[in-house]
Amino acid sequence: MYELKIPNKREVELIKILFLNERNKNRVVVEDNKKILDCYKIASLLKQYGKTNEIVDLYLKNSIEGSYEKLESDFDVIFNKMIEKDLSFYENTQARIVFYSWLSTQSLRTFGVRQKIIERLNKNNDVDVSNSWAIISILLASELSLSLFLEKPKRPIFLIENKTDITFLTSDQPIINLDARDDGSSPAHLSWYYPLGPRLALLFPEPGKHEEFYGKVLDSDQVDYLNKRVVDLSHAQFYADSQRMIERYVENDKKFSFN
Repeated sequence: MYELKIPNKREVELIKILFLNERNKNRVVVEDNKKILDCYKIASLLKQYGKTNEIVDLYLKNSIEGSYEKLESDFDVIFNKMIEKDLSFYENTQARIVFYSWLSTQSLRTFGVRQKIIERLNKNNDVDVSNSWAIISILLASELSLSLFLEKPKRPIFLIENKTDITFLTSDQPIINLDARDDGSSPAHLSWYYPLGPRLALLFPEPGKHEEFYGKVLDSDQVDYLNKRVVDLSHAQFYADSQRMIERYVENDKKFSFN
């Protein structure tokens, strides 16, 4: 559930510049952004006029958060196919839209991405958009998913099978960009890695990148690399299917080390 905060005037103006400027964006994108913003405006007004949080939360539940529930429900069908090693959904246009939308949404809901984007917008525009992050993340996810959908040719997806004695990890940031930079600066490429289970993961790479991970048998060093990226890009927790796997990475990672 979203915690809605009232944006100040500078935040509102920045949102208009970033998402409602037809000189920089396709008119269809701008109109879609306006529809998304309408829900947020009404909820914000309710709060400004002293309506109870319960009423505002109910409104958001039925508008913004409700759309997430539908997206997650639609994605469950795709997820169940992927864990059965079935990627046939990717040839269906509507399923591909759901796939792009879900990945974009999840990647922008993570703490690390949220923090970096807020810091970058603050630095570049001298505006703290913390109060508006709920709506900004939705707008960014919408634009990112549309950008992926419009890529020609469509970028490929791969399932990575892990047959080593080291299982895949996941974390509180389940979808990571393998091209993320260690210094936190904006990456030049987008290659999503999404562990589906201890033995199976999804790779959605930038064309021509990370070819060493698909179409061949992974070795232990490659699994270690992927797991370390998961640990490095996690916020506060990572998860494994055994205590042995947890200890393997805690012992060598300063973020989680107890020493």
